[in-house]
Amino acid sequence: MNKIMKQMAILLVALSVVACGKKEDVIKGREEINYKNVEVMDADLSEINKVAVSSGSLDSTNEMEEITKTRVDVIKINYKNGDKVKVGDVVLLLENQDVKSAYLDSKARVISSKADYNTQKTTYDKYEILYNEKLISEEEFLDVKNKLASSEGAYRSAEAALLTNKKDYNDLTVKAKINGTIADLDLKLYQKIEKELPLFKVVDNDNLRILSGVSSSDVIGLKTGATANIYVENSLEPVKGSLYEINPIANPSTRKFEVKIKLENKDSKYKQGMFARVELYTGKKEGILVPKKAIIIEELYSYIFVANKESIEKEKDGVEETKEMLVARKIRVNLGISDGENCEVISSDLKESNKVVVVGQYSLNDGDYIKEEN
Repeated sequence: MNKIMKQMAILLVALSVVACGKKEDVIKGREEINYKNVEVMDADLSEINKVAVSSGSLDSTNEMEEITKTRVDVIKINYKNGDKVKVGDVVLLLENQDVKSAYLDSKARVISSKADYNTQKTTYDKYEILYNEKLISEEEFLDVKNKLASSEGAYRSAEAALLTNKKDYNDLTVKAKINGTIADLDLKLYQKIEKELPLFKVVDNDNLRILSGVSSSDVIGLKTGATANIYVENSLEPVKGSLYEINPIANPSTRKFEVKIKLENKDSKYKQGMFARVELYTGKKEGILVPKKAIIIEELYSYIFVANKESIEKEKDGVEETKEMLVARKIRVNLGISDGENCEVISSDLKESNKVVVVGQYSLNDGDYIKEEN
């Protein structure tokens, strides 16, 4: 009985092994290729806008700073920070008794010296007639002539002193020299201000600028009037700017050429000192341009995937056959210029006939089978 049981057990094991083998054969026969779905685009040679990207702070294209010429007292303040002023508006009234006294004294000296000069001139005119008629000696005439010259010198000197003292006196009435906005005014009534200290600024906040730097390759052919996109304080919407000045000498430390870009700010939305990123359009060139999202960065190197049609040998029902399939191939590339959304890719392995994977590339490995999706 035991012998019969053992034989039956061996038979069951054998049938199980045979059944498993047949099941594996079925699975192999039904095995399908694992495709990954991707979206691609043609790697066409196209004209690319060259963009130089930099950053900096906004600054006014025009500003005026008032500084004390001498020690003064503040006796009137007509404006505060943020107020708009026009040329000639009186911002401050200052006082200095020495300056005022010197001005009044100069006026008096001019009046006095002018009167003396007029008297000497009248006397000279009379003596000239007498001298021409030989009624007075040459010595008498020369004495009158010298007195006139001395009087004229004193009069001209008094006028020069009045001009200087008048300017110092007029400077006590501080006026705006440009149209703009008051800034950096921090004064109190009757405050005493020492010589050569700042009083306030007037800045043209309607027209701002930003200083940027471009490389030697970008500056070649660059001209004033070139456009720029300026992103202020990480804003998503750019402000249009225009290049208006190019320094022809490179900065010795950065080896870049300084350029000045202006932007309008009529609504005073932006302020001086705000941080901004600049995308300056420096020209055009031909190259293969792909969306930035198509580029994969791995260990500081840049890669893209291209879709290649390749002949693949497969065995079906014991028969080998060749089938053309779409295969993902990973290519290392160097990055060129960018227009903001797209970037130039450079590689000897990349050709215009290639199709670049733009969606699904992060799940790919080199050699994966892929299908294109519209």
